[in-house]
Amino acid sequence: MTRLSVLVRLVAAIGGGYAVAAGLAALAAVALSTGGLMARSEAVVLASMLAFLVYLALLIWAFADRRLARLCLMLTAAGIVSWGGAWGLLRLTAGG
Repeated sequence: MTRLSVLVRLVAAIGGGYAVAAGLAALAAVALSTGGLMARSEAVVLASMLAFLVYLALLIWAFADRRLARLCLMLTAAGIVSWGGAWGLLRLTAGG
């Protein structure tokens, strides 16, 4: 791996991994609280704790994957889907 490749992987792992983990935490918190499965505060805490595991897995995967383009594409797609799903579900349940 070249220095540039390591730098891009590092930025993708830290920035992209955080964006994906935060988006999935938001989606899980909204889904759990609006689904009536648990209180809103408990849903946020549970989703936040699970997001740490997701973030760790994404950090490991960022350096385990051989193809840098696939890594960046998958992180971008997962971030868009998770944040879009959270935003859409929140707007759908808020009625606006």
